[in-house]
Amino acid sequence: MLHRWTKQILVALSCVALALNGCSLRCWRLYDCPDPPAYDEDLIAKYAGRGLTIEDPVPNACEDDFLPSVPVSPDAAVSGEVKYANISLQEAVETALANSQVMKDLGGVLRSPDALETIYDPGRVYTDGQFGEEAALSAFDASFGAAAYFEQNDYGVNNVTVGQNGLFKQDYNNYEFGIEKKSVTGATFSLRNVTQYDNNNQEASFITNPFTFGQSWTNYAEAQWRQPLLQGAGVMYNRIAGPNGEPGFANGVLVARTRTDISLAEFEVAVRNLVSDVENAYWDLYYAYRDLDAKVEARDNALRVWQNVQANAGQGRRTADQEGQAREQYYRFESEVINSLHGRLTPRTQTNYGSSGGTFVQTGGVRVSERRLRVIMAVDINGPQLLRPSDDPPVAKVKFDWDAIALEAVARRPELRRQKWVIKQKELELLANKNFLKPQLDLVARYRLRGFGKDLWGYDQPQYDNAVQSMMDGDFQEYQMGIEFDMPIGFRRGHAAVRSSELALAREKAILREQENFIMYGLSNTYGEIERAHQVMEAQFNRREAAYAQQRAVEASHEAGFAPLDLLLEAQRRVIDANILFYQARVDYAQAIKNVHYEKGSLLEHNNIFMAEGPWPQKAYNDALQRDMNKRHALTNFVINDALIGKKNRPSFPLEPSKKPYESTPIFEGPAFPETSDAQPAMPQNPLRQEKSEPSSVQPASATAPVQQDTSAKVIQAMGDQSIDFGGEDEVHSPVWIHRAAKAQDAPPVIEATGDRPVDFSSDEPTDSAIWINR
Repeated sequence: MLHRWTKQILVALSCVALALNGCSLRCWRLYDCPDPPAYDEDLIAKYAGRGLTIEDPVPNACEDDFLPSVPVSPDAAVSGEVKYANISLQEAVETALANSQVMKDLGGVLRSPDALETIYDPGRVYTDGQFGEEAALSAFDASFGAAAYFEQNDYGVNNVTVGQNGLFKQDYNNYEFGIEKKSVTGATFSLRNVTQYDNNNQEASFITNPFTFGQSWTNYAEAQWRQPLLQGAGVMYNRIAGPNGEPGFANGVLVARTRTDISLAEFEVAVRNLVSDVENAYWDLYYAYRDLDAKVEARDNALRVWQNVQANAGQGRRTADQEGQAREQYYRFESEVINSLHGRLTPRTQTNYGSSGGTFVQTGGVRVSERRLRVIMAVDINGPQLLRPSDDPPVAKVKFDWDAIALEAVARRPELRRQKWVIKQKELELLANKNFLKPQLDLVARYRLRGFGKDLWGYDQPQYDNAVQSMMDGDFQEYQMGIEFDMPIGFRRGHAAVRSSELALAREKAILREQENFIMYGLSNTYGEIERAHQVMEAQFNRREAAYAQQRAVEASHEAGFAPLDLLLEAQRRVIDANILFYQARVDYAQAIKNVHYEKGSLLEHNNIFMAEGPWPQKAYNDALQRDMNKRHALTNFVINDALIGKKNRPSFPLEPSKKPYESTPIFEGPAFPETSDAQPAMPQNPLRQEKSEPSSVQPASATAPVQQDTSAKVIQAMGDQSIDFGGEDEVHSPVWIHRAAKAQDAPPVIEATGDRPVDFSSDEPTDSAIWINR
């Protein structure tokens, strides 16, 4: 407690501080303030320049090892003898997938890095702290909280019964801790313990009640339960919107999982585009080599003609204009060889350029095309060896069935799958927003066990001397039950959220229809492109043969002195043009086949690439197995398992099932994809699947519980001396049901059948029992 003179000093100091602050402000505003102290101008300029300099981030010592090394100079591959490294298309794709952490879009890495897809994006979406699946699940985690408050109260009132003659002093402490849990039904459970300490100078209580005392402890434990009945109730709503959902915002487990599925579809699109770009770059490099070969051949032919003209010019058989004409053609082809070797920096064949899969761009340039392939493959930009394609474009005519590829494109395109997931997300959000059109009606229940005493702990003390013991004895018990109702009049916000969700859903459905139309448009173009490219390739091949035949004939005629020089030079130009256009047609045909697979969604399978999620924890497999067993148990024959009908002493007759038990669960065959390889990826072992050697028509649900009826068991009828022959050598563990008209035995027999040994049922005593056959 502060004395009177102490309070006066504090008030005076506060007034002086405020006055000085006001004077300082008026000094700058109303009066001429003194000049600031002089500083070193060089020092000021130094710091001013440093402050205006654009700073670089501080390097991280932990990431120094990840800095890219300086690539080999491009001149290293030019100097000396050129070495080649043959590479197939499959090796190029495998290398790109193994090395690429970023799904490259040439030019976009520096232009828009945020739009790039990486191998980390699906995991990043899954583990997002706000909208990920784990964040959505965390809303249902139990939370623990604790608090402690210490108070000292000192005041006076105009009432002599309070404190001592109206002056009340109190030391009050409050300690509490508890745990709270939200369930998927929307209910909230909480357990809380509160301890209160009170020490005051209230004297009236001592006079009127001898059991009261100055200090006291109060301790109580309470359990509370709140269950929404309308708004916020239900498992479906809480799985969609979460317990903290609001109109227009849903972040439940289902919505978070949908976001993860959308990210997986986007990742698949990025991988497909990467594979498409690798193949585009591969065929670009193939064409660059063929283009270079054709131009080198034309240059060498022009050189021989020029040399012949020079030799004949000395003998007076050729004029100067013919020598200049031959020399011009040689240097013309020489310049084209240089361009074909090094290339020019022009646009290349890439995805979404001309067509969705990419339209071939005739540019040439071995070194530029080779560096581009290296960039996409994520290998050294400038290597000691030049990559050289070892695969040739296909020449066989490929004919796709239009109806099959049209259906396949609609079913398998990852863009459509992604859009359908978006529509699913909007449908879930609409369902969650409709919940906000209901009023809030909560059922509330609370139970409290209270204790009171002079001390918190104690042993064998008088009554009310131990607060904890008083609580454990149940001296004071309280409960509360009730309902809470709250309803916004008009539901303005709820109706707005529902309308917004309906519009968003309609928008996404319209986008899906346009995407399907655009996919059909692209598929139609590529379908027609295959026919065009193959016909052009055949025509260019015939033209190439004719051009070579013409060149040979003109050369023979020229050597005989009948054909002029310009006709020979023209024949050489026709040969080089025919060669270049023929190889361009071959690449166009290869690109057309690839683009059909791109449009119909089978490009990854066409390159033996399969995507799958990683293995789940073993607990997930165990839960799935348990759910499958429960489902099968629920689908068993209720007549046989009925408590009254299934008694042992009931008369039994042969039962002929209308449907085989193992047909109760349909078996769906996987889709047959044309133009794909038979190779399948190595999938992680699934404990839910077990290898069986019995025929595919018999699929028992379990091979470890013979005493339990299995809905996938085969039904066999045996009467009298009829025997069942289990021929063969394969090992079989399968349950069968044997029905013979009579009462059931106490225990089902177990019969061992090995090899061709028959199982004999020649006993006269009829039975109706399940047996287990082990072969």
